[in-house]
Amino acid sequence: MRERRPAPAAPARCKLVLVGDVQCGKTAMLQVLAKDCYPETYVPTVFENYTACLASEEQRVELSLWDTSGTGGGRGKGGPYYDNVRPLCYSDSEGGLLCFDISRPETLDSAGGEVGGGRGSPLGGCGVGGGPLVLMAALCPPTPQWGGEILDYCPNTRVLLIGGGADLRTDLSTLMELSHRGGAPISYEQGGAAARQLGAESYLECSGGASEKSVHSIFRTVSGRGGSKAPPQPPRSPPRSLGGRLLHLPSRSELISSAGGEEKAKSCSVM
Repeated sequence: MRERRPAPAAPARCKLVLVGDVQCGKTAMLQVLAKDCYPETYVPTVFENYTACLASEEQRVELSLWDTSGTGGGRGKGGPYYDNVRPLCYSDSEGGLLCFDISRPETLDSAGGEVGGGRGSPLGGCGVGGGPLVLMAALCPPTPQWGGEILDYCPNTRVLLIGGGADLRTDLSTLMELSHRGGAPISYEQGGAAARQLGAESYLECSGGASEKSVHSIFRTVSGRGGSKAPPQPPRSPPRSLGGRLLHLPSRSELISSAGGEEKAKSCSVM
């Protein structure tokens, strides 16, 4: 008799949501993972969804990757409008990263942490370490803090802190530009300290432009942890309700049309 092989296990599914300010590297990281290419030019994101599959000997994971607009808090075209739409993407998130730009020390502030300590983090002391994960790219001006938004809509979110652009630590032009401002790239030790301050599970680094392998490694780590059970969480206030905001996720044409109308009304310029 021919030996019957067991049927392959159904793939695990993991939804990742990337949140952060404009031009922070969210889309670049996703394109490296899903398309094996690094974008040479910046194209503003409205809302995009990517898919990718990660396979190992133990498991096959199908990733649903959500890339959202980084405009918000009144910054840029349609900012307040996107603030209302973006939270709809958080539902059922299962894997995530809280990212910052290693060559831009100020971006740790927007994630809710500071290089030198200082004010309290919106994630500090909240028992992060269980529950859904939300992929968060926090490469933006000091306000608003993306960590606060995550806690508003996903109060039990698990977070990993990710430093992007690790290759820029040794880039001469980057070092010269930062030295003129009296700054320096974020060190690995500073990233680890910020992760502890934020209550993140761990600190990882990648370089989408220089090492595709580093990007793939991060997503393997996140998808592997996304299915783990969350430890019991202390009682928290209920997440902010989305009722009365939007009943569906608008299409690209709707978002561009709405944002363009708001732009004309306010006579704002987009950098």
